[in-house]
Amino acid sequence: MMRLDQLRLFFEAGDLLSAEIVTAPLEPGPEARWMLECRRRNGSHMALALNRRKAGREQVRIFNSLDAAFAAAKAIGFQAATIRS
Repeated sequence: MMRLDQLRLFFEAGDLLSAEIVTAPLEPGPEARWMLECRRRNGSHMALALNRRKAGREQVRIFNSLDAAFAAAKAIGFQAATIRS
């Protein structure tokens, strides 16, 4: 997991290849919730984390809408993101 500012630096360095918006597993509620993952050049995936720690640990940022997830991908530097459910 990495924060938005860290992912932006990796994007600017050319280490991030794509952004994927995926369904957040085990999230309560009737509506789907989403998380943002970025694929790195070495093939690993990095999830977007909250900018603050929760209970002393980093937490994955969960989005209530696709628009918010796309906005985060754009803030990193991506022009497009794929949706995977």
